[in-house]
Amino acid sequence: MESIKEKMLSGLMETGDEKNYTTCLVCQKRVSDYKSHKRVHLRETHKCDLCNKVFLNWRYLTRHRVRHFGKKVACEICAKIIAPSSIARHMRTHTGEKPYKCDMCGKSFSGHTSLKGHIISVHFDERAHRCSTCDKTFNMPSHLQRHIDSKHPIEQSYKCEQCSRMFASPKLLRTHIEMHEKPYQCDVCGKRFGGKQRLKLHVQTHTKEYKCEVCGKAFAVRSKLKVHQMTHSGEKPFTCHVCGRSFHSVTNLKIHEKIHTGEKPYKCEVCGKAFSRKDNLQYKHMKIHTGEKPYSCYICCKTFNRSENLKTHMKMHINKDGNNT
Repeated sequence: MESIKEKMLSGLMETGDEKNYTTCLVCQKRVSDYKSHKRVHLRETHKCDLCNKVFLNWRYLTRHRVRHFGKKVACEICAKIIAPSSIARHMRTHTGEKPYKCDMCGKSFSGHTSLKGHIISVHFDERAHRCSTCDKTFNMPSHLQRHIDSKHPIEQSYKCEQCSRMFASPKLLRTHIEMHEKPYQCDVCGKRFGGKQRLKLHVQTHTKEYKCEVCGKAFAVRSKLKVHQMTHSGEKPFTCHVCGRSFHSVTNLKIHEKIHTGEKPYKCEVCGKAFSRKDNLQYKHMKIHTGEKPYSCYICCKTFNRSENLKTHMKMHINKDGNNT
């Protein structure tokens, strides 16, 4: 593959129609006198950000950087070190090419992984949750029920005897009742769940069968592994339309967007405090009211309501004894 400098010196660059301006392949500036402009780059020195060694040209720097990362290769445009299997996908971040298109909404993506993550997070099981009154579809049963509650309250005729909530169909009522009964129990830790799918997802947290081939980190869910792999490729396909910041997953984008809107839809029924994220309410704040302390120190058996507090406590044992045994 031709290096950036070789392309620059041989004049293989894009030429625009307006005033014969030329786009420099090194810095992307549009210039009228390319011959004079390229001397700026020829005088530049290039420093390795890993060991501070200085090189006279970009090509020597990229070759040098490969030595820091073994069999990985360096992108000739930005010098980023990436796995050979990811080079084609990474190059699309420079070209802007998005060949993978979602059949459901038409949105395009630069990589198959990004498209798959989009389908799972936005359209997963979408056709299974359709409003029988207006045919509108939803990707989660809870979203369908919320729609029915607000748009078609008259059609609801199935009542839960435990909480008096009304539902539009027997199927939705049965699913809801299971949330009260929690008939599905984890064989590993004994925790109970209202649905089979929730139990299945929970069991995967014990096994973490999906492993990253780059760094070895393991995940319980395949979709989380796919999102994690983007941290290695540098791919961030989901962009905030307000500030332009990009994210690896649509979930992180939606959480971020609440910073701009100030939206805090999750409210504590005990004290009224509102949160932008559901997990902050359920797994952190509610423990203040319930007194639950699920995190236990295996040395002194002291319990804590947050994992961060347990980690801080464990450091006291390590500093005191010189080890954690």
